[in-house]
Amino acid sequence: MTEFDYIIVGAGSAGCVLANRLSEDPELKILLIEAGGKDWSPYIKVPAAIIKAIGNPKLDWGFSVEPDKSRDGRADYWPAGKVIGGSSSINGMLYVRGSPADYDGWAALGNEGWSYREVEPFFRKAETCTFPVGQERGTLGLLKISKLRSEHVLAKPFREAAILSGMPGNSDYNVGDQTGMGEPQLTQHNGARFSVADAYLRPARSRPNLKILTNCTVHRVLFSGNCAIGVECQTGAGSQRILSRHEVILSAGAIGSPKLMMLSGVGPANHLAQHGIDLVHANQHVGSHLKEHPNAQISFAVTQRTFNMEINSWHIARHMARWLAKRDGPASSPYPHAVGFFKSDPGLNRPDIQMLFGPFGFDLTEDGVAPSKEAVATIIMGLSYSHSEGEVRLASPDPEDAPRISLEMLSDARDVTALTAATRFARVIAAREPFSGYVVQERMPGNIVQSDEEWEDYFRKTVDPTYHPVGTCRMANSGDGVVDSQLRVHGIEKLRIVDASIFPTHVSANTNGPVVMVAEKAAEMIRK
Repeated sequence: MTEFDYIIVGAGSAGCVLANRLSEDPELKILLIEAGGKDWSPYIKVPAAIIKAIGNPKLDWGFSVEPDKSRDGRADYWPAGKVIGGSSSINGMLYVRGSPADYDGWAALGNEGWSYREVEPFFRKAETCTFPVGQERGTLGLLKISKLRSEHVLAKPFREAAILSGMPGNSDYNVGDQTGMGEPQLTQHNGARFSVADAYLRPARSRPNLKILTNCTVHRVLFSGNCAIGVECQTGAGSQRILSRHEVILSAGAIGSPKLMMLSGVGPANHLAQHGIDLVHANQHVGSHLKEHPNAQISFAVTQRTFNMEINSWHIARHMARWLAKRDGPASSPYPHAVGFFKSDPGLNRPDIQMLFGPFGFDLTEDGVAPSKEAVATIIMGLSYSHSEGEVRLASPDPEDAPRISLEMLSDARDVTALTAATRFARVIAAREPFSGYVVQERMPGNIVQSDEEWEDYFRKTVDPTYHPVGTCRMANSGDGVVDSQLRVHGIEKLRIVDASIFPTHVSANTNGPVVMVAEKAAEMIRK
């Protein structure tokens, strides 16, 4: 059997950071294992090709979620990166740190070392902002953060209308108070996606002390008593056992890490018994406390051509040629061209809504969601702190089977109330000059939706996940968590979890940036 100092399971955002930072020590022998393949697809590099990456079985795990009784029984599709770089290779590229109050809240729950003052240096360490910033932002890190290469003509009028409607302008929502409207910050470099694999793994690949296995599925963690000693995995060459001298680190994400924990005998005792899995350590919180960001949207027919038309016509060839030559134009565009944060209730202590404006529109067709052929702009309101919780459980003891994911996303009336206030405010912005001068009419839901009851019915039919799952192996030093503040698994030696599953509460952010921070901080903890 082969032996390494550290085995990292999952080459997503967290795993790539850990592989780089731990292999900086030439005395350590590091193994990084990825169940997916290599990140060579052009669908990864071209930002607008995200519509070809998501749903592609070569790049996306494509998890199915149980029918949601709170949303008319709809069963969601949850994408997750099945490739080196993980979801940073197929996500929307928006970089958001989150509210400082998010991390102060983590510390207030008893997680020592996780206040914003204590995590902020790790955000800075990761970042290279390619636009002018103050001393609060990073300029020497490995992860490049950029602005839009080509801004749509409707973006500035929308931002101006939002400010005239009461949102302050905010030139950098990643510093201090998030409140306000500003320009998006993106994990891009020269108009191309810049995944965490680009940032962290590529510079480390040539190190002789780092080995990377792709298309290798870890079936379980191996234990001697309550001590993790390695992993059992499946490659094209068959099953093999690999041992670790120091630690096994799970970085398989908020869905993959709890699944692997349960397959390995760590989780809810009754659930594991039902699947005939020998219990190593009982912990009912493994796979529980699943949190997600619900999002609602309204869309408008507009007078200007929008980018959905460009990628849904013969123009796409011209835009690809432009991207190859200049790395700009519609092919370089992510979804949002304006990003704002505001409170759905003035009594809140921080913004609870993330607003995204995109020069895009989509239609429901017999084949699924497709770019509209009409000129459409959309405003998305994401709820940062949903009160609803779900869980991840095993569907069977077979490691090759997808887990069972359940979440009643609108089961708490407070979430519906917050989304109602948010969408009503979005309507106010759309009716304000200068943006209103470009609006032909509200396309979805339309003026037929006015009352609280009508909004609620609309949400239950249309609210979607934002694909930001967290919390399924949450951090808590007391008995209501899975890992401690050093991210070590309770009741188990030499096993650590480093990914979005450890978030004790959700954050007001797209999760990729916070995951990179968590991994940077974890690497320092481990090396100490």
